[in-house]
Amino acid sequence: MSYCINPECQNPENSPTAKLCLNCGFNLLLRQRYRPIQLLGKGGFGKTFLAIDEDIPSQPRCAVKQFYFCDRDPDIFNKALDLFHQEAVRLDELGKHPQIPTLLAAFEQEGHIYLVQEFIDGPTLKQELDDNVCDENQIWQLLQDLLPVLQFIHDKRVIHRDIKPENIIRRLSDNKLVLIDFGIAKLLTDSALLRSATLIGSQDYVAPEQMRGKVFPASDLYSLGVTCIRLMTQVPPLDMYDCKTERWWWREFLPKGTTISAELGEILDKLLQTHLCKRYSFAAEVLQDINAVLDIRQQNIVCQAKSGKKPIAKLGP
Repeated sequence: MSYCINPECQNPENSPTAKLCLNCGFNLLLRQRYRPIQLLGKGGFGKTFLAIDEDIPSQPRCAVKQFYFCDRDPDIFNKALDLFHQEAVRLDELGKHPQIPTLLAAFEQEGHIYLVQEFIDGPTLKQELDDNVCDENQIWQLLQDLLPVLQFIHDKRVIHRDIKPENIIRRLSDNKLVLIDFGIAKLLTDSALLRSATLIGSQDYVAPEQMRGKVFPASDLYSLGVTCIRLMTQVPPLDMYDCKTERWWWREFLPKGTTISAELGEILDKLLQTHLCKRYSFAAEVLQDINAVLDIRQQNIVCQAKSGKKPIAKLGP
């Protein structure tokens, strides 16, 4: 099937080989090679489609992001294109990390702008959450898997702005976690060039300073902490937050019989601090604390093995 990506089209489904939409006449091929076949999702500033690349014999799948505009003035549109290409350069650089989708193309066509990225095959953590909650070892593994990715993007002076289970995919080919949906719309939104999307990020997961329009590497770390407690409880994040005391009461919502080590609890609590001065500032700081815990646990295992006692379960991978 071919899927028409004209925002005004009322009947987007077309035959797999059609060139133009039978309903609205919109071009079904982007750059005469990318054929959208399915709507994957939509938000305040655009839509994401699953597509195939017809230029390559194997016709690999890719993800196409289409961005909306609130003003059709040519000068404003040209300014948006300039900003868009600036952001695309950064995405191209970020995509060199193995846990970030590769950027395949960035272009304008028929009054819309598009990003084409590598399609990551696998479930999101939100989809996994629908089946079961994460235990402590899974959270340790998640932190060890994602924190180096955050350190990489922060070193490139990029803030993701929308860390949440829906934006983390477990890649089927190697079981690695992949971070998707970077806030490329940020510059365009700041310039009032996109439809109303006053906040890049999901309210349940964003840090307090992000709600006020300020972002730092620590803002992503806060969202990662909220993601962790969501995965451990299956409870909507804001249901675990007390606005009066400005504290998270996530332990009270853990499934019955679940115990969390003091070490993990301390790390999560520091990720979730409302005030920046009390929160981790950089991913490297969190990794340092995690490695310290791992070292102590490993030493305990060795000592217990030498004494003939049954070793405790190993923490992490």
